[in-house]
Order: sequence, then structure tokens, then C-alpha cells
Amino acid sequence: MTPLVICAIFASNHRGMEKIYNLKATERAFFNMYVELMTVQSPINRLRKQERQVLAEIMYQNSTLSKDYKDPEDSKKWRELFSYERKQEMAEAVGSMSEASFANCLSSLRKHGLLDADNYLHKGLRIYPNEKNGIVFNFTIRNAK
Repeated sequence: MTPLVICAIFASNHRGMEKIYNLKATERAFFNMYVELMTVQSPINRLRKQERQVLAEIMYQNSTLSKDYKDPEDSKKWRELFSYERKQEMAEAVGSMSEASFANCLSSLRKHGLLDADNYLHKGLRIYPNEKNGIVFNFTIRNAK
């Protein structure tokens, strides 16, 4: 698989200095890193490690499967993404997870609003990476009083 430049993190000080970190990864690793980086915000910060791994795998499978469809939001793609066979494949990819554990993780993702009742990913998590993706963190430092 082609490595992806997946993240450019910027930090500035009062002199306007920027620091950029370039990370390279496979597409699957991109989603694992992305989910881990997003643990700074709710509701992802409330997920257990196994649930974050399942979320990253769903995001990866969604991106991969979307390449077979003219419209990446095609309802047929979502049915295929959560077919019995695909769920087994995803459970295996995150570490030989049992069917029951995988189902529990899906329930938790629904409870946190990251999947809806029809198993559609939250719109903010429908990411289709290309050769260069970036994530920018802008920090606002408040003076302590």
C-alpha cells in the first residue's frame, strides 16, 4: 500500500512559530492514528480502546469499500459494510474479536452517536484519504490568573 502523509500538526507561540510533524502510514494505520488523535474531544474520548479500534476499522473499511461505488454515500455500500461477512472480517482485523464483543462495540458506538441506528457513520467520520491529508490543531493559550 502507498504510504500516506497523514498529519501536519501546527503549534504557534507568541512569535508566530509553527511546528509541523509529518507522519506516514498505510491507509489502515491512518485511521487508527486519526481516531487516537481525536480522543482529545468528546465523544471519542469516552470510548474504550477496543471500541476505538473498531471505530477505526469501520472508518477504514468504509473508505476502502467506497472506492467500488460511484457515490461514496450509496446506501448499498452501507449494507455491504455491515454484512455478516464484513463484520467478521473487521472483528478479525482488530484482534480476533468474538462476534459478541464486536456487537457490543457497535452498540457502544451507536450509544455515543458515532453510528446511527442504520449503521451509518457520523458524517464527521466519513473520511476518504488521499496522498496528502492534514489535521491542524490551533491552540489558544489563555493567561492563568
